[in-house]
Amino acid sequence: MSARIVLMTKVPVAGQVKTRLRPVLSPMGAVALHRAMIFDTLSLVKAAGLPCTVSVAGEMDHPVVADLRALGLDVEAQFGADLGERLVHALRGAKRAVAIGADCVCFDPDWLREAAEAEAPVSLGPAEDGGYWLIAVDPSARVVVFEDIPWSTDKVHQQTLARAVSAGLEVHQVPQCYDIDRPEDLARLFRDPRCPAQTRAVLESLRT
Repeated sequence: MSARIVLMTKVPVAGQVKTRLRPVLSPMGAVALHRAMIFDTLSLVKAAGLPCTVSVAGEMDHPVVADLRALGLDVEAQFGADLGERLVHALRGAKRAVAIGADCVCFDPDWLREAAEAEAPVSLGPAEDGGYWLIAVDPSARVVVFEDIPWSTDKVHQQTLARAVSAGLEVHQVPQCYDIDRPEDLARLFRDPRCPAQTRAVLESLRT
């Protein structure tokens, strides 16, 4: 299997991650949750049996970067002025690549393989908030699907799909997921039987 996964994430720094979960979470609670979701996402990638690179925004001397490298993962700094440019850079190369974030931890590893193996040049996994939790691209589609996208809006998935269609690119869609961005998402995640171990442990500690 030639496709690789690229996990796009931030280093967990207080006041810079999961900020929309305040005041339900303290800055350090947000750090703990963000870190747990990174490593639970990586466990799901490992279950899919796909090679993985972690593309990190933030200081590369952060302890979590060392923890990631200790797992044998390739870790690199994100590069680009906006998310589109960072995705183009992270997904560079001669083979198909699949980008995911660490905001959604309730997905089936089979969905990663489905996106990686799809014959369509683009695979999209819509998120309930109008964005997407996954995008897979062949090299031929790498730039066009990230141009002129209104990032951080509820139009991201819609506009990305429209960009692909207007370029004559077939799009394969994988199941929808939900991000953990708002206080009400925490209760939903806690109730979800798919919530993975490290994330659940943090949520339980925050409830006591």
